[in-house]
Amino acid sequence: MKTAVSVTPLALEADSRTYRIARGLTELGFRSLVVEGTASRNRFWGDDIEVTSPETGGAAVPAPRAAAGHKGGMIAALRSGRGGTAGELVLYAGFRGRHWLRYERHAERRLPAADLYYLHSFEFYRAVAAAARRHDAEVIYDAHDFYRGIEPAAARPSFDRHHMRPFLDAREDEALSGAHAVVTVSDGVAGLIERVSGRRPVVIRNCHDERLDRETRSDLRAALGLGPRDRLCVIVGNRKTGMAADAAIAALARLPEEYHLAFLGRGYEAVAEASMAANLNGRLHLGIVVAPDEVVPAIRSADIGLVLYEAYSENYRYALPNGFFQVVAAGLPLVRGYLPEIEQTIGDGVVGECLDALRPDEIAGAIRRCTEQAALLRRNVAELAATLRWETELGRLRSLIGGLPASRIPA
Repeated sequence: MKTAVSVTPLALEADSRTYRIARGLTELGFRSLVVEGTASRNRFWGDDIEVTSPETGGAAVPAPRAAAGHKGGMIAALRSGRGGTAGELVLYAGFRGRHWLRYERHAERRLPAADLYYLHSFEFYRAVAAAARRHDAEVIYDAHDFYRGIEPAAARPSFDRHHMRPFLDAREDEALSGAHAVVTVSDGVAGLIERVSGRRPVVIRNCHDERLDRETRSDLRAALGLGPRDRLCVIVGNRKTGMAADAAIAALARLPEEYHLAFLGRGYEAVAEASMAANLNGRLHLGIVVAPDEVVPAIRSADIGLVLYEAYSENYRYALPNGFFQVVAAGLPLVRGYLPEIEQTIGDGVVGECLDALRPDEIAGAIRRCTEQAALLRRNVAELAATLRWETELGRLRSLIGGLPASRIPA
């Protein structure tokens, strides 16, 4: 049996795309291994895939603080340029050292032999490329985002503009030019990558795979202690810069007491202050994290799904996020901001409301109207969900691997 190794900087429990791909590789006949960068607390996967965590496969090194967005103390001051050129050079030396330790030295030690390496982070490319040369393997690079366009240039700290971003862009250029194949999540992101690299990635969307769903003991509504008269809105996905989380909280404050809002994902601690200021009396629910195969079963009993991404940058303008597909798979009426990739995917179906501007009053009004039309909208969402099949995306992956210079799909 040929071996495919997926490499991610995240815990597998926080990376549903990597999980779907790894399980898909088993369907294509590979022995599927995942090397995760942070150890998952919940070992939710079954016996179909094997996972190597830092605690089982060698020590992990913390991510470079500048890359992780550290906001406090001396690092923040140097990053913003308050230490001058000398301060930025000192920070850059530390950044490069940590980057080398995490993404090259320690990563290369943890990579097992393989016939195919599926790379979910360009930072690991040098380590993966070295392993691929040793084992005569092929490399697929999966760009989950248009990374150099996540933050507008004007919003970046001085250090990021002058040092970190040029370094990371150069490293991604190596992956874009050196990998045997490149994959991404939407046609719009593929176009952005093609513009900077001259190479158009294959698009494999984040369609949900209901075959992997694992029913939980209690759904989200039951877990929150909500009754049949309560109205539950959900936002699915780890917090990102382009998400209008504060606007969603402000919208909740404009809705009647029976409305609740739950954030399903990580990184929403910063919105707690907004919830306190809005005096929401326990109607906002944070810190809810479930395994990737439990997300859709957990939210099926909700009333409305919110996909509130703004066209904050080039990357977010063409976003087609996991949360969109998961809300659709759960059959929820959809309140969303206008993003062309999402609207193209929905087509002519009426599945909720699309808002040109994500302002609290507009969000609250859309939630009310979708609640009133819930039965019709749920039928339309179900029809859309039937067309968004992971099996279609897996077929694209099969064709991609089969067309590599030395096809690695097992016979």
